[in-house]
Parts: sequence; C-alpha cells; structure tokens
Amino acid sequence: MVAARTSRTPTPPPRQVGPIVHASHTIEDWLALYWQKLNLPTQELGKLAITQDRQEFMHWTGKRLSSMVLGCYCYLPAPHHSQVGAQKRPRISSHLQALPVFEDALQLHLPSHRHLIFIEPDMQPQSIEVTVAHELIHLADRVKGTPRRHRHHGYDSIAADEAAITGYGLEELRRLLHEESMRREALRRTRRPIRYLYVCPNCGNQYPRTRRYSQSVSCSKCDKTYNPQYKLLLRA
Repeated sequence: MVAARTSRTPTPPPRQVGPIVHASHTIEDWLALYWQKLNLPTQELGKLAITQDRQEFMHWTGKRLSSMVLGCYCYLPAPHHSQVGAQKRPRISSHLQALPVFEDALQLHLPSHRHLIFIEPDMQPQSIEVTVAHELIHLADRVKGTPRRHRHHGYDSIAADEAAITGYGLEELRRLLHEESMRREALRRTRRPIRYLYVCPNCGNQYPRTRRYSQSVSCSKCDKTYNPQYKLLLRA
C-alpha cells in the first residue's frame, strides 16, 4: 500500500497594511518595543505574521515544528511569477499612485516575501520577552541580507546580540533557555512516555524510545556505521 502524500505547500495568511498578530497583547507590546530597538524598516511590518498556535504556524510555513521548539522564525521568499503573467498584470493609474492610502492597499496584492514567527505561549514572562527579541534578531538578519544559523543556542553571536538588545546577561538567558527546555521535555514525556529500552550488547549504552525501531539498529557509540555485532537488544 502506498500512502497518499500530504501537501505541505506554504500557506501564509493574506497580507494586511500592518502586521498579523495572532498572539497575546503582551507579545504585541514586545513586538513593538524590539522592532523599534532593532531599527527594523516599517515597510516590513506588513509582511509579518506572528502566532502562538503551532498548527497555524505549520500551515503557514508548510513545515513541521518540533514540540521542543520555543520560538521559530521562517522566511518565505516572494513566489515566482512568469513574465507572461507579469505582462498581464493591470497597470496602476498614475492618479492612484499619487495617493499613499490606495498605494498601500494595492501593494498588498503584489507578490512579496513574508516573515513568519511562532512563539510558544506556555512560557515564563521573561522567556516570552526574550523569545520575541530572539526571533526578531533573525528577522533583522534576513532584512540585512546576512542570515545566521545557530552554532550553539545560548553561546553564539546571536545569543550575544540577544543579551545586548534585552539587557539580560548571557547566564540569565541560558538559565531561562534551560528551564523552558526542561519544562517542554517533561510535557513531551507526559504525552509520549518512554516505553522501550534498547541496550548495546557490547558497551551497555542505553537507547530509550517511545516507539520500537522499525528495522535493525546498531550502537552508534561502538561503530558509526551499521554493524550487526553491536545490534541493539530490546530490554523493556
């Protein structure tokens, strides 16, 4: 039997003049503060959508979101259109171009990149603040054309920028990250408890699992490639 593939096409919400905020008023306040602190362009606000709903964010981005993720920034480039389609685009009257209000409304229908952000709602107030700042730092990097990837959460240049913009020390930020990660892990284990324990017959290394392995697996500590000599044994 072949399972039907599910569509994962990004489906961001329709644009509006201002940002789309499906989140608490607290997040709206932090968004306004750190948008200003990072000196982000006003015109990018109309391309921003932020939510605290995981399912909604996954629908917007077309990507899966781990239950351990506390915040996420996703950049969607502008959709590609053929030149033929561009030629058929209706010409905007010069009278309308002279009116800013109409111009803003017309811009909403033109293809554009999008900034999509998820913020986990079940966090401490401090953690929500720094997560908003953190994701906006990623957005700022994208706007500048210098996107960065994390080398080590809490210990890289992004963490240093986060400390500088929020006023929290690096150790405080690392403590918050650790606490929230532990809370998410505990919640995940409540929902999906460890049911199986695999053990290496050679070194005794243990591999706790929520589900059985679907195929034979060997110990990666003893050999980086599959080796039947170190095939994991199910103990529980």
